[in-house]
Amino acid sequence: MKNLRFPALTLVLALLAPLAVAQSKIVIAAGTPEDLELQRISNEADAQKRTAMLQEFVQKFASNPAAAAFGNWQLSQQYGAANDPQKALEYGDKALAAMPDAVEILVSQTDFAQQLKDSTKVVDYAVRGATIIDSVGKPPKPADMPEQAYASQIADQKEALKPSYQYMEVAAYNAITGEKVARTRMPEIEKFLAAFPASQFGESMATLAIVTFQEMKDSAGLAAFGDKMLAQKPKDMRLLTVLASAYASDPAHMAQAGSYARRAIELQKTAASATPDDRKLAGVAHSVLGRTLLQEGKFPAAATELKTATTLLRDSPDDLAGAWYFLGFTYAKMERASDAIGALTQAGNIRGPYQQPSQDLLAKIKAARAKQ
Repeated sequence: MKNLRFPALTLVLALLAPLAVAQSKIVIAAGTPEDLELQRISNEADAQKRTAMLQEFVQKFASNPAAAAFGNWQLSQQYGAANDPQKALEYGDKALAAMPDAVEILVSQTDFAQQLKDSTKVVDYAVRGATIIDSVGKPPKPADMPEQAYASQIADQKEALKPSYQYMEVAAYNAITGEKVARTRMPEIEKFLAAFPASQFGESMATLAIVTFQEMKDSAGLAAFGDKMLAQKPKDMRLLTVLASAYASDPAHMAQAGSYARRAIELQKTAASATPDDRKLAGVAHSVLGRTLLQEGKFPAAATELKTATTLLRDSPDDLAGAWYFLGFTYAKMERASDAIGALTQAGNIRGPYQQPSQDLLAKIKAARAKQ
């Protein structure tokens, strides 16, 4: 076990309570019995003895929240250094029981939970930390404090807490994307989106939420989530396209899929400039709209949309294969066998979920032509 030294800045932190943030800081006043005891523990070179002394310390000063939090936090760090993240997490939780709003403890707990690959705990700690950090500047300004000084203090605290916030944001994102169980993942996504509303991963989280609802076959949940997200971002072309694609997988919701696809296409038309990603999204939207028109029996209109999709999806093989397949199916319905064969041949040459269905339908069309 490494010989850990207590961080001096934590022990002798300024005695003035922070004014602009509702987080607890671990403050051990210099010269107090707790301070003297901690200095004695810090000077102990033997790791096992130091651990035993810390355990005695937290029992002796259990009535002092700062001392209990700091002592248990140091025990957590000791076990973390000894590659025992489970034990580290246990003592970290004891530290948080004494001081629930200590961001520095929540950061270390997030790290230990990552080591244990416990996505739920990672997200819980990270969300707690983000919520505390988000409280910066929310307490009212003290009446005797100048406005400029208060604003400066808020800015300084936000800047100081920024690395912690970013670390927990990334940790939570990685934990959620690594979670394989959809019913475990969905509550984590909801917590993330609430705690990190302006996250750099917001779009990815929204997309993952939609995919997760599909995995759970939760149409009601998908609809509620889609309505909520669109209320916040009614002109988000990516969100509209992903929702359209999700609804298109359920025949009962094809009308909704078509509505979202149309809205996405209109937004793309009015965009000042189109990036490759925008063109792909537009291609998916045209493909979905083509599928909805196909289901409605509007074959010429469906063919137009699907043909447009094939020109926009050249850099997205799976989406392109789907567009070619449904275009071939549409041509078959229109009794345009030659066009159907051409489209299905294109789809059949692309590896993926549409390859075999395309080849099967192609074989049927050729067999039917051979009998004529």
